[in-house]
Parts: sequence; structure tokens; C-alpha cells
Amino acid sequence: MTDFAVAPDISGLEIPMDPWTRPFWERAAEGLLVLPRCAACTQFRWPPGPFCPYCRSQQTEWAPAGIARVYSFTIVQDPRETGVGPSAPRVPALIEFPEANGVRLLAAIVDTPLADIRIGAQLKLGWSQAANAQVPVFSVLR
Repeated sequence: MTDFAVAPDISGLEIPMDPWTRPFWERAAEGLLVLPRCAACTQFRWPPGPFCPYCRSQQTEWAPAGIARVYSFTIVQDPRETGVGPSAPRVPALIEFPEANGVRLLAAIVDTPLADIRIGAQLKLGWSQAANAQVPVFSVLR
């Protein structure tokens, strides 16, 4: 096993989009990570949808996500790499945004020594190219 988190290959992954998620992906294409927030009650929410789960308003604005931190993670060995050399660990994680009322996204931690990944670690945003969108990935801020 190597001791460095690597990015999964998502180049062939087609990201589904709908009217509620499209603003997220459009801003991601610009290198910006934004989250939906109710324009009426100002509560952040995830996933995006047609109604605010707090006040039922349909008014949505998109605001910067803020600081990202590791909420939870696991280390996954790639099962396709067997018997020849070290396997490459993938690190899926729940990424929390405390400034956004604790909204959490599932994303990969990449380009980081495994020993540096810990609960609460502050993260730096990066991007990985899928078939039709830029997907957020994170590395531990050193």
C-alpha cells in the first residue's frame, strides 16, 4: 500500500444535472464552490431542491461554501490493483462546511499523505474533470 491518497479516475463519469443542481455545476465550471441557501430564512441546505426544508420557500440563492473540514473519511484500497506493486488508496470523505450550518458533501481527498488526514483537518479545494463537469476534490491544507 502506498501512503498517499490518489484521485479516482472519474473522466468517464457523467454527472446528472437538473434545474436545482445546475447552478452548482455552472459555478464549479468557473472554479467556484457554492451552496444553496434559502433567500427567505437564510438557512443553507444540501442537497439542492425546489423548497427550503426549514420554511418551504422556493427562493434560493447560491453562496460561497466557506472553509472546508474533514467530518469523516475512510481509506479504500483499489481492488483492481492486485498482486503487482503497492495498491493506490482512495479516500472518500464527508466534507463539512461549518460556515454553512454544517452542510456536508461527499468528495475525494487527494494528493495528501494518509498520515495527514484526520477529523477536523482544514482542506484546500481542487477540481477533477468528469465527462461533463468539474467535480470538487480536496487536499489537506498544510
